[in-house]
Amino acid sequence: MASPQVLVSALRQNVRVTSRIVRRNRTIAAGTLVVLVTILIVALASCGAGGSAIRSLMMPLGAPLPPYDSALTDASVRTVPLVTVVDETWVTDTAEKTGIPARALAAYAGGAVRLALTWPECGVTWNTLAGIGWVESHHGELFGDYINDDGFMSVPIFGVPLVGDGTMNIPDFDDGNFDGSAEYDRAVGPMQIIPQTWAAWHVDGNGDGNPDGQQIDDSVVSSANYLCFSSDTMTTPEGWRQGLWGYNQLDSYADDVRDKANEYAAAIGVR
Repeated sequence: MASPQVLVSALRQNVRVTSRIVRRNRTIAAGTLVVLVTILIVALASCGAGGSAIRSLMMPLGAPLPPYDSALTDASVRTVPLVTVVDETWVTDTAEKTGIPARALAAYAGGAVRLALTWPECGVTWNTLAGIGWVESHHGELFGDYINDDGFMSVPIFGVPLVGDGTMNIPDFDDGNFDGSAEYDRAVGPMQIIPQTWAAWHVDGNGDGNPDGQQIDDSVVSSANYLCFSSDTMTTPEGWRQGLWGYNQLDSYADDVRDKANEYAAAIGVR
C-alpha cells in the first residue's frame, strides 16, 4: 500500500516476561520463612493510576473518539463532509496540543468516527491514522507543501517509482490515470495510496462526488477502510499489526507509526 518497500519476513515482536523466584529457608527453631521475590519485566504493558489503558510494544495506545453529533448513523455519516463530523473546538484544541495541522486532524478524527459507525468491529483510532499520515507525508507537509482548507494538497504528492530499486516492483496498473505515470506505479497523496488499493477502496470523503487521492478526506477514509479490511480488528496488538502489515510490509514501519501515535495520545493525556 503506502510507499511499499522490500518485503521482509513477518517478524512479530514478542516481549518476554520473566520471573525469578528466590527462596530462603530458615531453621525450624526460627520458623520457616519463604521469601518469594517476583521480578516482572513488563516491557509490553504498564498501567497508570485508576486503571488506565494498557501500553503495548506491539501497538499504540488508542486515543478515544472525539466529540461528534450523536445523531450521526452508519448511513448518514457517509453522506456528510468528513471535515464537519468532529467538534471544531476539539479539533482546534487538539491540533495545538499535538502539532497536527488542524485540517489534517479533522480528517483523521472524522475518519475514526466514520469507521466507528460504519465498521465498528475494526476499532481504528484517529491517532493511528495520524501516525500513518505523519510517516507517509508529515501530514502533507514533507516537501514544504500543505493541505488547503478544501482538503486538497497545495501541490500533488507522488511517491517514488515502484520499480524494485529499494522498493517493491509493481508494474503499471492504472495506465497513469491515478498516479500520473503509465510506465510504473507510485503512491499518491498525503496517505500514499498505490493505484491497486485506490481502485478497490477509493471513497468520497468530502462529499463532492469525486474521490481524489490528493484530497485528505478521501485519502484518509480510503486508507482507514483498507486497514480495517486487512485486519479482523485493530483493537488487539496482533490485529493492529496485521492492519499495518497490509498497509506496508515492514515491522519497522509499524513501529514508526506506533511511536508517533503514542506521541499524539500522550499529548492529550492518554497514558
